[in-house]
Amino acid sequence: MASQEILSCDQLWQAALPLLANEVNAVTYDAFLTGAVALEYSGDRLRLGVPNEFAKEWLERNHGEAIGACVERVAQRPITLEMEVVPVPAPAAPAPPAPAAPATATVSRPKPRGELRPSPLNPKYSFDNFVIADCNRFAHAAALQVARSPGQAYNPFFIHSASGLGKTHLVQAIGHAILAEHPDLQLVYVSAEAFVNHMISCIRDNTIDRFRESYRSMDVWLVDDIQFIAGIEGPASEEEFFHTFSTLYETNKQVVIASDCPPRHLQLMNDRLRSRLEMGIVADLRVPDIETRVAILEKKALTEGVPLSRDILEYVAGKIESNIRVLEGALLKICAYASLNEVEITRGLAEEIIGDYSSSTPQRRIRLQEILDHIASELNCPADDIVSKKRSQDIAWARQVAIYVARELTDNSLAGIGKFFGGRDHSTVLHSYNKVADAIEHDEQVLWLINDLKGAFE
Repeated sequence: MASQEILSCDQLWQAALPLLANEVNAVTYDAFLTGAVALEYSGDRLRLGVPNEFAKEWLERNHGEAIGACVERVAQRPITLEMEVVPVPAPAAPAPPAPAAPATATVSRPKPRGELRPSPLNPKYSFDNFVIADCNRFAHAAALQVARSPGQAYNPFFIHSASGLGKTHLVQAIGHAILAEHPDLQLVYVSAEAFVNHMISCIRDNTIDRFRESYRSMDVWLVDDIQFIAGIEGPASEEEFFHTFSTLYETNKQVVIASDCPPRHLQLMNDRLRSRLEMGIVADLRVPDIETRVAILEKKALTEGVPLSRDILEYVAGKIESNIRVLEGALLKICAYASLNEVEITRGLAEEIIGDYSSSTPQRRIRLQEILDHIASELNCPADDIVSKKRSQDIAWARQVAIYVARELTDNSLAGIGKFFGGRDHSTVLHSYNKVADAIEHDEQVLWLINDLKGAFE
């Protein structure tokens, strides 16, 4: 291209866009730049039209230099960049209603642009179908309290775990329970990716105000996979999420969030958002032990109507350790084979059917001594007293709490925990664990205490 050749304004802008795609993050590019239009180019000045004031302010403040540099690279001359708002034409008025369709027909009407499009709740993801075990008991107890009193006690409620351990199940179970008990409440379940994509389309369509009004008028907001927002380079989606979250929280509306890691490990640029996410209850779902995995498989096989021996269930549970979704998928493959081929499943056949399945996720090992030292410090009770034979009320309570946290955060056996805590037998350890677990379900202060103590190890 000759250095003095003057392109049309549209040619200049279309040639600059691919360069900009490498300079800005995907959200900014899709939401703001692809909807911009070149209005006038005179050789040393480019007027750029953007759909709304929000887009103009965002681009000028955060990406003005990058846009100018890319335009100058194409034009091969200094360019003064100017932006102005060129509103997107309003959607055409809807056509008059058509004559009534026959009773057997289904008429589908698109939602107005900007209105939220929630994901449906899976009817299988209920509290009744959730297998409770030590690996998820705390999260389950907190989730029940949220469902009983949305927006009142545990807000926000943040659930985190590795993939496939049941956090989506628990989030949606909260949704089902709230709708059953409070059918008048406005509830929306949405993935973070869907939230961001919807935001982008609304910025393009100049319907961002309707988008905000839709989300911020909800009574209950269930958000899955928040790490998607954290993983996007650039603060646009974080800012929108933060303001939506803040509006709902400050008006006592319930917010439930699921993630693959705790708030402090999210790669967020907005420290205000991270601190807000940590204000409520933070519950984790851990890898279930083999007894729990067998229980999950037994319930699933019963649902599918395929009888499987204990030996087969234990084989499947032993092969797939760290992902409940994969575990259930393997069982469904076995059940489908049995139904389609009308055969009885043997151990050898099960091994053949799921021979290529496996999952194993290493987790950080927390030492019992770490737990003892932390709880001794937080509860102002000497570590030597906690592991001693002393039975005063304050020492006994600190010991029970330490045993509960140890059972929650480590894979030590009851006998192993008992040995560490002063040579106690497994029945004493189980009694201590159950006493704290019962208190969590009925005492809000205990739930908050355990929440804070476990949070120190995330």
